[in-house]
Amino acid sequence: MIYAVRNEWETNDKLILRYKKLFFQSRISNKLKTERYVVKNETRKKRREKAIIRETYRSLQNKVYF
Repeated sequence: MIYAVRNEWETNDKLILRYKKLFFQSRISNKLKTERYVVKNETRKKRREKAIIRETYRSLQNKVYF
């Protein structure tokens, strides 16, 4: 659980910004997004397709253009 206690000298806007910073740094939002839906295991065909795409992008990235 994440909480932020307001200091005497702190404005509400500053408190909200500090809370948001703590929230996103803790990666709770990422966890909530990934657990929102059930994801099936990846098939061999899909895994191979992704590997081929990744390989082509890497080969394009390694080429040097003059």
